[in-house]
Amino acid sequence: MNLYRLLKFASGRKMPRQFKLIGLAAMFRMRRRTAGVFMDPILACNLRCRMCYFSDPEKRSAMKGIISDRDLNQYAAAIFPYALKLQIGCGAEPTLYSGLEKIIALGRKYGVPYISLTTNGQLLASGKCPLEALVKAGLDELTLSLHGTTAETYEYLMSGAKFELFKKLAAEIAHVKKLFPSFRLRVNYTVNSLNIHNLEGSKFWDLWQSGGFPDIVQLRPVQKIGNSAWDDFNPGPLVRHFDTTIGAVVKECHRRGIICISPSREQIETIAEQQESTAALIEDLTYVYVAPDACYKDDFEADKETYAQYHKRKHTVRHLLKNAIHSSASRDKKVSKKLNYSID
Repeated sequence: MNLYRLLKFASGRKMPRQFKLIGLAAMFRMRRRTAGVFMDPILACNLRCRMCYFSDPEKRSAMKGIISDRDLNQYAAAIFPYALKLQIGCGAEPTLYSGLEKIIALGRKYGVPYISLTTNGQLLASGKCPLEALVKAGLDELTLSLHGTTAETYEYLMSGAKFELFKKLAAEIAHVKKLFPSFRLRVNYTVNSLNIHNLEGSKFWDLWQSGGFPDIVQLRPVQKIGNSAWDDFNPGPLVRHFDTTIGAVVKECHRRGIICISPSREQIETIAEQQESTAALIEDLTYVYVAPDACYKDDFEADKETYAQYHKRKHTVRHLLKNAIHSSASRDKKVSKKLNYSID
């Protein structure tokens, strides 16, 4: 089962919850790949983006650590054989870590089907971390954070970044995509009251003059993440200008054959949603976070057991089957900070 099918399987609203849980139990039993691995090899960032907790001096000083070679090899052996996807970069900037090619190579060694890198891209553009070398090593996708389409907005919201370096990276991406046609670019644009108008007209599309258009565009309304410098979380401007901004980008993505992940006008107004307990359970079991100070669960012993052995020890299959036979009336709900999104 590939990543797309697993995610569809795990989140499909029409599929009975019993089928979801029994299916996941079967995958655990057969030792199939069920993990989404999200790794921060270093807890630091070269920017102080205003919508991010790295703009908070207290939080920034607490974010420290670099994963050791010993731990990296240990975690890879214990988890990567069960990973459907490896995402490098989750809550920090991975290009500050000097061993990215090694992580990608380990992913390939253990047969991870899809490897992605999430970054602000500034060090890729500067040449300190060449994109072409990472793709040669086996990187499938680059997820690029972009929070403005003009120099003024981009450099204000992404404090410490240079718009000229972004433009240089855009040209490099176009070059790499010609060399490696299967390589994909995902753009993550967090929308707020300041940069919403940067999506009007052709402003977003003019960024890719060299070609190399995104394969996936994610438009995410800003949410409060820690004590960030940004303090305007009012969805009103996003709703009022939806048709000429977010809605227009969605339509153009559809015309160009680009996947667009974005909320509808109605979904923007509901930041916190009720997450069904089944979805929460599946996420709890399959979401694997790895960092210098963390590896999956507090009681997971990567030096003594694998991901599969851990779930055998925790009787995960029995737990899933037990949950599958509970009546839907007994299910509770959990508030999630996640938004509903439409995929076009």
